[in-house]
Amino acid sequence: MDTLNVLFTIALVNIMGWLSPGPNMFAVMSASLSQGRRHGVLTGLGISLASFIWAILAVLGVIALFDLFPQVVLGLRLMGAGYLLWLGFKAFRSVFTMSNRDMTLYHSDHSGFKAFRSGFIICATNPKAALFFGSVLTAFVPADASNELLIEILAVCLVFGVSGHTITATVFSTDFVVQKFVATRRQITGVFGATFTLLGVGAAYDAIRRF
Repeated sequence: MDTLNVLFTIALVNIMGWLSPGPNMFAVMSASLSQGRRHGVLTGLGISLASFIWAILAVLGVIALFDLFPQVVLGLRLMGAGYLLWLGFKAFRSVFTMSNRDMTLYHSDHSGFKAFRSGFIICATNPKAALFFGSVLTAFVPADASNELLIEILAVCLVFGVSGHTITATVFSTDFVVQKFVATRRQITGVFGATFTLLGVGAAYDAIRRF
């Protein structure tokens, strides 16, 4: 398999991962709709940084240590589940405390750092991201890959990660989408709350079941 084929395959795998609905995508969508494009992009950058770190660890073979230390995976799963449940709680709380101003105006009072941190935590505490890079992604990396090729693979992961989340943030912060969101803000926020809660409960159940 030549270099171009390897990089094309890695790019395709990253695109499929980006298009798969999950905590990462919902986090960027939620931030973009409720707080604006900047916060959506920063949330995506936080996710991309954590994903990049997982990719580096996968290439270095560090993730293989998870098989020897399942407690680490359990801890990450429970931390991730707890954070998703917290996001769900915050969404539900905002549904019941939303004022008329909140229902009609599009504004943000959250710092960009919090958006970045939120995205980073969601991905960093998600063992599925580690498994994605440690199994699916590395399955397409040649056993005799040079250091230059490994660096190129990591670069592809970073570029496509940032690009994908930026596209999501851009789409879900357009005037048309935002207007639709404002018109049904309470209902959509409730959907995000339910989604994060279900993802959190599912992650916690899966962690306990597998341990």
